[in-house]
Parts: sequence; structure tokens; C-alpha cells
Amino acid sequence: MLDTEFTKAQPEYVTVSLTDYGVIELTGPQTDEFLQGQLSCDMKQLGANHWLFAAHCDNKGKAMSTLFVSRCGDSVLLLSHKDAIAASLAQLQKFGVFSKTDIIDASDKYHLYGVFGTAAPERMAQWCEQPLTTEPQQAVTALEDGVVLTLGVHPDQYLLVTERDSFPTNSEQTLWHALEIERGRPTLLSGTLLEYVPQMLNVQALNGISFTKGCYIGQETIARMKYLGKQKRAMFRLVGQGKSVVAGATVEQQLGENWRRAGTVINAVSRADNQLSMLVVLPNDIEADTKLRVKDDDASLLEIYPLPYKLDES
Repeated sequence: MLDTEFTKAQPEYVTVSLTDYGVIELTGPQTDEFLQGQLSCDMKQLGANHWLFAAHCDNKGKAMSTLFVSRCGDSVLLLSHKDAIAASLAQLQKFGVFSKTDIIDASDKYHLYGVFGTAAPERMAQWCEQPLTTEPQQAVTALEDGVVLTLGVHPDQYLLVTERDSFPTNSEQTLWHALEIERGRPTLLSGTLLEYVPQMLNVQALNGISFTKGCYIGQETIARMKYLGKQKRAMFRLVGQGKSVVAGATVEQQLGENWRRAGTVINAVSRADNQLSMLVVLPNDIEADTKLRVKDDDASLLEIYPLPYKLDES
């Protein structure tokens, strides 16, 4: 099924258990105020029926996680890979003692599933026993025991967060990660935590940064990068031949007869016939026809592919 791009040849129905994802749950009267000072998104824009994308940074503006942020009843859920969840949980609990908010690792409470394909809307509605919310963009459907986040169209894509463990799956997690790479949506893993300012991960292009909401941890660095034009790197999508790689691997570019370090792999999946698909942080002025390869894999050859959104200098 990984012979082609899902955004070009939509599958009928793919369901995966996202056992590598985790959940932070925050509850209490000062939860929104607290998260406003922690996350790059504007919590005032978080309604009951839509989710936000965000980065969570240290005081140097380096991202320890990229997150889906959603309301769930009286709580706010932060959803991401367990590596990033662990890093964010430590900082949130450190600062949360000064706010009226309870912060827990709810990864054992909730089960996360990824669903996409042409039949996904109908089958999700059947399983949830209710129609899915279709508006606004980034819609959230509230369930009795969780939420469904609409993550994209063409193909329709959903993230199911539920206390039930009875959702039927038919595929491996790799397929979900391949679609996320096609969407140009980064997920930080242990090899890439606290290495990049959010703009280097294209978080602003995914509407994950508010430049008007005021102060939050890391905001000074993020604002300086936008307004002083200091951004020198951005995230690109690469596709090509090569052996499987992990987050944190080095990508090289050809300069004359030599190869020099160009950037770092954020996410990668191995497709059929020794094919790779990945998100990589590279110099933001790199030429589209630059020859690229994975370090220590001399037979690899990678090309820059278009992203589904527009990048700018911010």
C-alpha cells in the first residue's frame, strides 16, 4: 500500500493503532491561562468543536514537542508521540504547581487510533454512533469517552481518542506516519527534541504559532526569528531511494565532487522497493534540484518534493 502517495491515490479505509502516541490531560479552572503561557498557539482560539496545532518550547525557544491540542469535556488534551509527551509533561508539571490545573499523563487512560480513506467518514460515524462534526476546519467531534479530530481531507483523515480499546484496525502504524509526512506535519521523536525553533519545523505554516497573543515560554526567540529575519532553516519533504533511517539521521548535499552535511531527518518511513519518504530540516534557501543523500548510504538519492502549504520567511 506504500507504493504510491495517499494524497494522490486515496485508499478506501486504513485504520491503525497509534501505540507510539501519548496524551497529557489538563483539568482545572486555570488550565487555559496556564497553557497560554506554555504553548505557541493562542488558547483563546481553542473552541469546543475544533483543535489547534502547537509547539511546546523551552526558554531558548527550542521545541520539545509538536502537539494536537483539543478540548475533551472539562479537560484539555495534548496529543503527540510519547517521546515528546514525556518531555512536555516534565516542563508542564514543573510550572503547573503555580496554577490551578491538574496535569497527568493520560496515555494509559486513552487509546489513540488513526483512520483515513474514502470510506472513513461513514465508518467512523457508524462506530461513534453519531455524525461527525464537519465544520469548522480542524473540526472536533465530542464523544462520551473521548474525541475525534478531523486532521485533513483527500484523503479524509481522523485521529480517534477514546477510552475504549475495541476499535478494529487493519494496518501498521507506518501508513499513518507516511500520510503525516505527506501532510508536512512534523512529530518530534527522541533524536530531534530541543533542537529546532518551531519555524524550522514549519509550525507557522500549519497555523501553530500566534504572533499576537503575548508572552509564553520561548516566545522571544520565536518572535525574533520572524521579525528580524533570522530564520536560516526550514523543513522540507524528501522522497527517493535509500535504506531505512531514523529521526536524527544526517542528510548530505552534493557540492561539486564532495558531499557536505545539509540537515537532519525529523520523520521518515520506508516505502516499497527501498523507497524513502521523509521530513528533513535543511537550509531554507536550498535549490530545488540539489542532489541529496543519507549519510553513510552512498547509494541513496533523495529529491525535494512539494509541501501542501506555502512557506515564507517567518
